[in-house]
Amino acid sequence: MRLVNEYMDFKDIDKESATSLAETIYEECKKSDIKTVSDPFMRYLFDINKANVTIGKQGVGCRGSGDFFVHKLITELSETEKRAYLSPSSLDDAGAVRISDIEGFKSEGDLIIVSKMEGIHSRLSDFPFLCGFHVISCNAFA
Repeated sequence: MRLVNEYMDFKDIDKESATSLAETIYEECKKSDIKTVSDPFMRYLFDINKANVTIGKQGVGCRGSGDFFVHKLITELSETEKRAYLSPSSLDDAGAVRISDIEGFKSEGDLIIVSKMEGIHSRLSDFPFLCGFHVISCNAFA
């Protein structure tokens, strides 16, 4: 029920649609549980090589040496042909886009939208690159 409420808080959708999305996420999580996979080859593909060290212990978070390593990898994963005002290449947990740089948006002045994702990868110690973002399309600025 919590996920349904989150969808309804952040997306302009009805309860039925939010419930459908939440059920889909729940089913996908159950399917991704490696303990339920019987095919040995698929288990091999889904399994991870254990390093016996957490992200925090290898220095990610609080700007340890591992933090810069992970930020550099995130930068490489996020590269597109579009350039952000403040991109992941700054090796920070923040990002910014200037509305006037986005085709199709009219703005007065230099409106900048900033997103701060504090500690995303360090709090997901086992899965440092997993984080979902849902973007809602909006014509309010056009």
